[in-house]
Amino acid sequence: MSTTPTSRLLPILLNAVLLVGGHSSFAETIVLPNVTGFALGQENALWSTEFRFTNTSNEAKTVRVVDWLGVSGALQEIIVPPGETKIVSGWELIYGGHRGAPVRPEEDVFGAAICEVDSGLLVQSSIQTYTYTPPGGGNGTGGDISCWSWMGGYEIDDVFSSCNPGTGPVSVHDQGFFPPGREFSIPWLFASPGFRRQNLVILNPDDRPSTVRISITSADGRVTQTNAMSLAARSFVQINDLFRQPEWAAFMAAIGDQQFKRPAARAKLSADTRVYAVGYVISWENNTVSVSLPR
Repeated sequence: MSTTPTSRLLPILLNAVLLVGGHSSFAETIVLPNVTGFALGQENALWSTEFRFTNTSNEAKTVRVVDWLGVSGALQEIIVPPGETKIVSGWELIYGGHRGAPVRPEEDVFGAAICEVDSGLLVQSSIQTYTYTPPGGGNGTGGDISCWSWMGGYEIDDVFSSCNPGTGPVSVHDQGFFPPGREFSIPWLFASPGFRRQNLVILNPDDRPSTVRISITSADGRVTQTNAMSLAARSFVQINDLFRQPEWAAFMAAIGDQQFKRPAARAKLSADTRVYAVGYVISWENNTVSVSLPR
């Protein structure tokens, strides 16, 4: 029996299609850059994070937490049935739903999760913030009492507010780490030392130190300053109130009155290792937040 070239190619082409098509349901690596189980911030603010994993397909999807930076969190799988949305607090994501010892206000519990997510699963987060009342005026009930996931997922022990019901902006997470040498941007910064503070979170997931280059440009495009900073291996770095830091004093002096009239700025970053960064603009008055994800 003779075989034509076309008939010999068909099985090869079919196998190639099956292999390529199979990747559509494979996991993608994403970064959850600020998983906050609990953190006490400026102006007596309590911070926590709520995550929602939405599956609109007709088959179960899985989120796998494969690594952490900044905290020794749980490595776990979260299975989302067809058509469902799972609501998970930052505390549950870090500790796998087991609270352990009561959390005290002086304990900051936050880090970054590296996840593998089945294709087609929508991953969102919302930053929750609440300004608490000093001891004696709170509504905590004491003891080891859990809260609903959408209220922070845990109680803060015997004083202050028992949960964290405030909510902030919604972010969609679909980005992994940027490769070494690749330039990317943080397009929304607030270049002013007052009114609002600009925080910047930078992550190095690799097993070696990294030099990160940060170039910030003013709103009118006239002033650009580039600084470099060192990141330790496998590090989570949060720069609080970026434009009050000494290394950006020359930039602030150069933009002059823009810091009050046009405080918008933008940044470009690159690093020697893989890297991820995200910006947070936070009000000094009421802790409302704007999030600028990397592009």
